[in-house]
Amino acid sequence: MKRIADTCKDINTVGSFCDCIADAASVDVAARGFCRQAAAGSVTGVTGEDLAELKKALQDLESK
Repeated sequence: MKRIADTCKDINTVGSFCDCIADAASVDVAARGFCRQAAAGSVTGVTGEDLAELKKALQDLESK
């Protein structure tokens, strides 16, 4: 299963990334959860660095 759509992999801003995966059919639940928390403001200070860590972790899972 693709954890992040190929078109979304190079997006580095939280809002744009979340907009991109919102339309994707198959996205990892961790990515959807990250975006829900960012949108709800339940995680203070969600940054591009946090997004980079999430994407790296999901790409590592894809390669296994």
